[in-house]
Amino acid sequence: MEIQESTDSVGMEMIRDILGEPLAPGKMGVLMARAGVGKTACLTHIALERLLQGTPVLHVCIDEIPDKIKVWYQELLKNSFAAQPGADVAGIQYRTERQRFILAYLYHTFTPEKLEQSLQNLKEQAHFHPELVILDGLDFDRVHRSTLESLQAFAQRHQLPMWMSARTHRHISLTNERGIPYPCNESDDLFGSILLLEPLTETIRIRVLKHGEQYNPSVPEVFLNSQTYLLQQQG
Repeated sequence: MEIQESTDSVGMEMIRDILGEPLAPGKMGVLMARAGVGKTACLTHIALERLLQGTPVLHVCIDEIPDKIKVWYQELLKNSFAAQPGADVAGIQYRTERQRFILAYLYHTFTPEKLEQSLQNLKEQAHFHPELVILDGLDFDRVHRSTLESLQAFAQRHQLPMWMSARTHRHISLTNERGIPYPCNESDDLFGSILLLEPLTETIRIRVLKHGEQYNPSVPEVFLNSQTYLLQQQG
């Protein structure tokens, strides 16, 4: 079974259903949500969506151990193929793992410059050439705009799409005139896509706050199952 043949009807088409196509090379996207809503799970979903299409992915986590990230990949794969008894899940997992590399940093050790050096080392020593970067755990409450600008320059320089996460807060209601809430209200111009995860009773609604140059575009509502983080049809 080819990986590319395994993506139909497994609930792993979140970005395709929301945006119509993957984030463009050189662009940054951000998932915004409160703590515990599922930012890491959704970033893993985005990564796995591309891995199943044969795209190599670099998954960068800050203040998290790689083994925990690996569990997210394993659980999402298991859940996505649960309704397909004949699927070779172990084989698919093996093939996706060969196309994925996980880098971990402590928060105070992460810098765009170190990410640049790590990517160079991966290319030269492991012959690993990612076509998507996931960056999970960047503390937007502390990060300076200059760091985000450096990450944007990194994405543009290598022509890599980069998805990251940002934590919102119940007690901070600050929103800019374009409808982008804190902590991305002063950096929304740096992102090609901004998504907001909203927890409902048994689902997570994904709102598109920005896509391309358009804010609050008219797009179909997309929901994820809050237990499996797979796409969920609304009745």
